[in-house]
Amino acid sequence: MIIDPYCYDCKHFIDDDSTKFHCKAFDGIPTEILLGKNDHTSPYPGDNGIQFEPKEDEGS
Repeated sequence: MIIDPYCYDCKHFIDDDSTKFHCKAFDGIPTEILLGKNDHTSPYPGDNGIQFEPKEDEGS
């Protein structure tokens, strides 16, 4: 599966070299979000109240 780079830009994305794509909102990110069909800026079923938030610039 090709992950939409949008998830990589979220501060909740967990990049731990796991075999699954996950974040603080989802133990397994839904395919609709991974494929960019939903940008997860609004509540999504099962997201535990956590939506997309851009990563803060590391230089800030």
